[in-house]
Amino acid sequence: MSREYHFHREHAHCSVTVGVRLAGTREVELLVDGKEVVVEPVHGHHAERRSLATTLPTDPPRTITVEVELPGAIRGLPSATLVDGDARLPMPPRDVPHRARPTEASWYG
Repeated sequence: MSREYHFHREHAHCSVTVGVRLAGTREVELLVDGKEVVVEPVHGHHAERRSLATTLPTDPPRTITVEVELPGAIRGLPSATLVDGDARLPMPPRDVPHRARPTEASWYG
């Protein structure tokens, strides 16, 4: 069973989204305006903090960091915070669309 989480915030007229996958291939990804800019594999099942940095396509360009708190193997939920200079902005969770499973009709299709 896959455990996927998304966090999102509009910042400086840009859409910033973090995806966290904790089952199967474990990874953290950062998207800006819907484009993948950073993907990091997650090794192990211990609690840790990951920092993902990118530059927003603003005028002038603006560098931000997103801190992702990963839970340990047994309990907890991930969280994400957008850091821009001295500002620390929590990123609210977003519903993750469930991937469709094949229906019986498609097996015979």
